[in-house]
Amino acid sequence: MKVLKSYTKNQYRPEASIVERYIAEEAIEFCSEYIENDSPVGLPESRHESTRLGRGTRGLNVVTMDRQQVSQAHLHVLNNTAEVIPYIDAYKEYVTACHPNMDMMWVLQEHNRSFNNWFRKTIFSSDSGSKTLSLLAVGPNLNVLTWKGYDINNYSFYTKPQDDKSTVQNSEVTIDVTPSIPHIYVLITKE
Repeated sequence: MKVLKSYTKNQYRPEASIVERYIAEEAIEFCSEYIENDSPVGLPESRHESTRLGRGTRGLNVVTMDRQQVSQAHLHVLNNTAEVIPYIDAYKEYVTACHPNMDMMWVLQEHNRSFNNWFRKTIFSSDSGSKTLSLLAVGPNLNVLTWKGYDINNYSFYTKPQDDKSTVQNSEVTIDVTPSIPHIYVLITKE
């Protein structure tokens, strides 16, 4: 009863105001649960709403990459993955121990040249590696899917030739940064 007294608006008719406020609260709670799962009527739905995970939209093509390009990209991913850092350090120590006369530049070049293969052999020879390390050890596929258009995070991206076909384009993005407030300007031109 003490909780219901807080619903009192009218001092002369407390029962009626308590019932009125309680029913209003129950109706609002029911409607909010019901409407939460429904889509708004009359409002256009964004065409990007379903693209948070990303999907190709135009011009699927499969390109076979050069083995050296893929190897360089793979090395870059390995060098920038936190879980791989202990393996990088261990391999640099191994190369330095095997070639004590060589300077640090040579050790770095040797690391860049042969780390991918050493990493693959090390991960597959031990069962202690995680699923992530196993996938990284396998390395990327030489066949790469490319798209002329891709939607992700509520934005659409196009290759330059595909964008040139469009009548409305994002031609320029500039960033004007002041110490306190950054401003981003997007210039949209119509051809």
